[in-house]
Amino acid sequence: MSKNMMILLLMFGPFLFVSQAQDLPPEVLRYADTILYNGQVLTMDRDQPPITVVEAVAIREGRIMAVGESDRILKMAGPDTVRVDLQGKGVIPGVVDTHSHPNSYALRHYRDEVTPAYIEYLEEQNIRFATVRWDSKENTLADFKNVAANVPDGYWIYTTSRLNPVVLEETTRYDLDEVTPDHPVYVKIGNAQFGLANSKMLDIVKETYGKLPPGIMLDEQGVATGRVYGGAGTLIDQEIIPQVPPAILAPPFKKELEEWVAIGVTTLSSRLKGSEMTAYAQLERAGELPLRLGYSHEVGRDNPYMARALKRYGNLEGHGTEWMWMIGMTVGIPDGTGPAGRVCTSMKKKEMLPGDLWEESTCHWELPGFTGPETILDLNRYGYRVTGVHTFGDKAFLMMLDAYAQANQEKSIVGRRFALDHGMMISPEVIEKSAQLGVIWSLQTPQYYRNTAIVNRLFGEEPAQRWAMPIKSLIDAGVRVTYGADTHDDPERQPMFNLEVMVTRVTKDGQVFGAREKIDRATGLLMMTRWGAEYVLREDVLGSLEPGKFADLVVLDKNPLDRSVRDSDLSEIKVLATIIDGKVAYGSLN
Repeated sequence: MSKNMMILLLMFGPFLFVSQAQDLPPEVLRYADTILYNGQVLTMDRDQPPITVVEAVAIREGRIMAVGESDRILKMAGPDTVRVDLQGKGVIPGVVDTHSHPNSYALRHYRDEVTPAYIEYLEEQNIRFATVRWDSKENTLADFKNVAANVPDGYWIYTTSRLNPVVLEETTRYDLDEVTPDHPVYVKIGNAQFGLANSKMLDIVKETYGKLPPGIMLDEQGVATGRVYGGAGTLIDQEIIPQVPPAILAPPFKKELEEWVAIGVTTLSSRLKGSEMTAYAQLERAGELPLRLGYSHEVGRDNPYMARALKRYGNLEGHGTEWMWMIGMTVGIPDGTGPAGRVCTSMKKKEMLPGDLWEESTCHWELPGFTGPETILDLNRYGYRVTGVHTFGDKAFLMMLDAYAQANQEKSIVGRRFALDHGMMISPEVIEKSAQLGVIWSLQTPQYYRNTAIVNRLFGEEPAQRWAMPIKSLIDAGVRVTYGADTHDDPERQPMFNLEVMVTRVTKDGQVFGAREKIDRATGLLMMTRWGAEYVLREDVLGSLEPGKFADLVVLDKNPLDRSVRDSDLSEIKVLATIIDGKVAYGSLN
């Protein structure tokens, strides 16, 4: 080496080495935090099967650093890197559940915590929560009279009821006025879409909005009966009756989500109202939100004043943090829970089931006070997509698709992932129109598992065999489909259980409906991961194990693609660990 070269190296050598290091791939600039190796890692890096399977994955600072064969990935380990020998276990990206309701489940399963605190809060607002019998009109009114006799002046009386002829058809404002003459009374019926109010409560509603909103039912003389439908019920429930405070909601919300993490769900989508969003946001700000949450805003649900609100609301679709963001807005549902009850379908019922109150198809959007098509037009005009809408019957889906088509004429929705959810009665016409408009679906496999036999009993062979969740037909038509559980029940909410149902099409009673709609395991896993990320508008960072994406993944005791695991045994695959943001959120890697 020449003397001049030696001088140059002494003077500039360190800078030359820095320059060379800066030219190296980012993988070698800093060691991995964690390496999982000697496993079967399903990367989901392709949009269609086959699935790429590698041996190892490296994680750094909450992101996927690299995937590949063990020898290569282990070279990225440093002295502090956690090395985990998977010993052949399976790894998949974190499951994206595109339609469940942990907010509702938490209120049910932790009611002993929530209900007393909420009743105490209502008392502080001078509102008495009443316990009322609904077995007969006489008993109902007697209970209201007894409550009113023990309520201080200035109090409201509030209670809830399931759908019941006593409150839906037999009782009016005048009946309530007779037994509660001095107190405003409101009965929330079902999921707020129905209600019953006495005259003093109707006065409060009129004073609040300047007039009685759509959905306050009138008699032949144009006088309010006290029965409340649709938009009026939602307004009263969310804007007049105080919501459960976020401070009460946050603790059970957290515990509920921790249960979902334990089954491998790392991102969940739900529709949320104001106090619920605030509660989850409080958890997020405190660093205590157990998983990622893409939510549909409920302000569009049965809101007769949505067009006015949007002028001031602005567009926040996709806005949020890495843990919580808005994916769209929901609207009033076209029909109720099926297959019995208020399902909106072109088929006639063959029989009535016990507890069913409707002989004919009931389409909410055809009832006074229910909004839906108008809200879809309003949302599209302001750049929002529609997501998270409960829909059951084929006619209900067509009503939504017709509204989508009308919106599309004003401003294209193609490519914007307007959604349809559930999918129990999807006719060929629904599939065709979905493909034309580029609709993305969220399918809830437990509905197929529980309800298809009832569809067969009520409506016959065609909807049960050809319309009940036709996953393969949707995919073959070019429609994107995703997965959601929409239940808290085990094992029905567990992803591996639902993978088994999608592959086998075996229902709860052991029958197989629509065998032609079976899908392969790889497609089912894509629905739960890569494709699900599209529904929640985060495909750039979720849904697959690719460098730069969030390190959200699930370690399973077996590879779900392993053919030695029978289709009927997929539900037996166990979650050993769930990793979110590169950290173990459930289980152990040991």
